[in-house]
Amino acid sequence: MQARQLERIHAFRAALQNAAAEQRVPAANAEGLFAPSVREVYDMNYLRAEHPAPPAGLIGEAERLMEDYFHRRVVLERPDDAVAAGFRRHGWTVMPHLIMLRARAPDRRVDTAFVREVGFSELLPARHEVTAGEPWGGAEISSLLDEAKQLIIRAVPTRFFAAFVDGEIAAYCEVRSRDGVAQIEDVNTVERFRGRGLGRAIVQHAGDAASAANDVVYLEALADDWPRELYTRLGFDVVGERHFNTLFPSPLTRLRLRTPRLELRLGTNAELRELGRVAVAGIHEPDAMPFEFPWTDGATEESVRDYHRDRLREFAAEDWELGLVAFHRGRPIGIQSLAAERFAERRTVVTGSWLGRDSQGQGLGTEMRAAVLHLAFDGLGAEVARSGAIAGNPQSLGVSRKLGYQVVGSHIVHPRGEPVEHTDIELRRDSFRSPMPVEVVGLEQLLPLFGAA
Repeated sequence: MQARQLERIHAFRAALQNAAAEQRVPAANAEGLFAPSVREVYDMNYLRAEHPAPPAGLIGEAERLMEDYFHRRVVLERPDDAVAAGFRRHGWTVMPHLIMLRARAPDRRVDTAFVREVGFSELLPARHEVTAGEPWGGAEISSLLDEAKQLIIRAVPTRFFAAFVDGEIAAYCEVRSRDGVAQIEDVNTVERFRGRGLGRAIVQHAGDAASAANDVVYLEALADDWPRELYTRLGFDVVGERHFNTLFPSPLTRLRLRTPRLELRLGTNAELRELGRVAVAGIHEPDAMPFEFPWTDGATEESVRDYHRDRLREFAAEDWELGLVAFHRGRPIGIQSLAAERFAERRTVVTGSWLGRDSQGQGLGTEMRAAVLHLAFDGLGAEVARSGAIAGNPQSLGVSRKLGYQVVGSHIVHPRGEPVEHTDIELRRDSFRSPMPVEVVGLEQLLPLFGAA
């Protein structure tokens, strides 16, 4: 009996996943289900594998199909321990989700008079408060989660239930249903209302409502989290398991700098490849070399991608380089880097940058430098920013002068073997005034990574 119910649950979930996806991409061992409109919502962008397959093959497919995403995720619908161990060996996080079927009455019933059905829009303030309380939470991710929920609502009939305390939504959940199968999902209690038994009340109420019109009612719970014990007391039994195998990206991927014309952030592998094509197309005349290290002489798509991936992998509070991709009208046009050694002690940063030739001469270099200086001085608490330019690169010095840098010396470098003068410049915090507004998003929780907490 339970086996048949479990297969109905699998069928219900697969139909929902298919309907919610904006893109479906087949692969040998899995299928990619993607919603690029909310690409940073992991639960909407992943590979689905119905049956166990070699982890190396699944990881390879994820790398190929998810090149334009920061994260990698493979959901194994019918997992086994050997595959889980393989993912762990490759550095992935394996999160078992228990499928729990409503099989019997709760151990005790509670009053649910304060629970009622609501519209999704009524839940928004409570949803945003719950998200803001997460380590990764914030206004932008709250908005993305709301957009993702709309994809679910359009894919399957969904009802929302809320528990009220003093006229305010204190807890909520949803019920998705079709063809006699219902799923209770997204059970949350606002932190300041926790410890009052609201979770029990709202799941009991939602379970009753779901059972009135469906003969299979289930929910999912993390295998190692406490709600599974509550759900057991509420009459839910474990009948199956799914594994969410995830390679989480660096938290630095959440950082955004925005100016009137640009967004600066880390790039995905696909975006770094595109950036590599910009570099290969040309940054400077072939007979000139504006960089102390002549990296453009042998630049390829892969070398640009690999350099920035390596810098991110090596990022540490005592020695870091943040290579932010400058996006103009949604396309990468160059790099603005910010680097430091022993920042907590020295409070000094070094900037560097380049722009593709097609984007030069439009003031974009000034805009992107101003953005990282704002990040350095106002966001990280830097006292000094240093930079420089090789003789024959007046554009770089021109940007620096506009932003208030002062010449503090020079030294000789040999980018192509011949001696060239390098002008050393410096900007102090109290001398910087950004010539345009700069918005910084997602920095506060990242400060310890820079040694700036």
